[in-house]
Amino acid sequence: MRQHVLLALAGVSALAFAASARAAEAPAQTGQLLLEARTRYELYDPDGPNAEAVTTRLRLGWRQPLAKTLTALIEMEAVRALVDDYADGVHAKSGKATLPDPETVELNRAALEWKPTAAVGVDVGRQRIVFGNARFVGNSGWRQNEQTFDAVKLTAKPAQSVTLTYAYADRVRRPLGRKSSQGVWRGDAHMLHAEADLGAIGRATAYAVLLDFDNAASQSSKTFGARLAGARVLGPGLSGTWELEHAHQTDWGGNPQGFSLDYDVAALGLKTTRSALSLNLERLEGDGVHAFQTPLASLHGFQGLSDVIGATPAKGVRDVFLRGTTTVGVKQPLKLTGEAHDFDTTVGSQNLGREVDAMVSTPIAKGWTFELGVARFETQSRTYPDATRAWVSLDFKL
Repeated sequence: MRQHVLLALAGVSALAFAASARAAEAPAQTGQLLLEARTRYELYDPDGPNAEAVTTRLRLGWRQPLAKTLTALIEMEAVRALVDDYADGVHAKSGKATLPDPETVELNRAALEWKPTAAVGVDVGRQRIVFGNARFVGNSGWRQNEQTFDAVKLTAKPAQSVTLTYAYADRVRRPLGRKSSQGVWRGDAHMLHAEADLGAIGRATAYAVLLDFDNAASQSSKTFGARLAGARVLGPGLSGTWELEHAHQTDWGGNPQGFSLDYDVAALGLKTTRSALSLNLERLEGDGVHAFQTPLASLHGFQGLSDVIGATPAKGVRDVFLRGTTTVGVKQPLKLTGEAHDFDTTVGSQNLGREVDAMVSTPIAKGWTFELGVARFETQSRTYPDATRAWVSLDFKL
């Protein structure tokens, strides 16, 4: 398997460089090369078995105009483990924790994009779908193998400040890949996302996510929600920011369970042209048996960067956190991010743990980005272990 993946990566890399050279010489209307690469070292060290990995990912694709309003896109993806001292989420490894980055070579995207007018678009095929901040529908882009959808997506702009998006997917191709029994969810996924700019009030979002999976019935649910986020100038170079969000989730389709649960977000902050600071509350309700879940979300970046808390525990999660970002430098900007979280259950207010995160990222050349991060989760609860996650990554995007 490793030899096959290595050969595939080498072949794809050669094709990428050859295609890149040809693309530089050819006129733009002949198409667009799609090239992304990432190599990452990741350490996950909880109480008990740990995990360590060096993985590399390459995506190579081509976007080709077929007519004035029609474009075709195809993209392959290959993931290779250079250091595989970890369980990959598909294959267990004795004495090792899980880092869900299995080796794979697969068709990542293949779609037709039809745009008959500037206000209407239709995408059909295997595609990346990200709604808003990806809390409910995303591509899990932090993992090496991203989540994609076999779907039809319709986008419309009935007014300059309004965007409507509806997507129907019959397959969700999850980050664990097709070799996992849960790597592909089959069924019916209806996703609706509407955004409108309300001026001084902020940007309003309404959404609906209706999921009915044949081979993951426990993940079937119906969610309706609304969000308002905005900013107001307080003085020269200083603005106040706010976020409010509420969603309600119930069982749906073939889910044999019954539940009715809420999701809430509230945040206040300050920002300048180079820095931002906010105090945030995110609450995913639990009733002791079931909890509010976001199975299609990009979970990394929510509830801390350690990823210790993934699926919401049955007693729910209330996350109170402080987040700050700042950018240093101009020619070589360095972005610094820090977070401090305090987690409690929504049933019984049991403390689940605390977490401190720090991350730095910077562009180092055209198309290249370097990132370094560390997250430390500590707890007195038996629900989760104390854990440290650290990583260093180098990304390239053409």
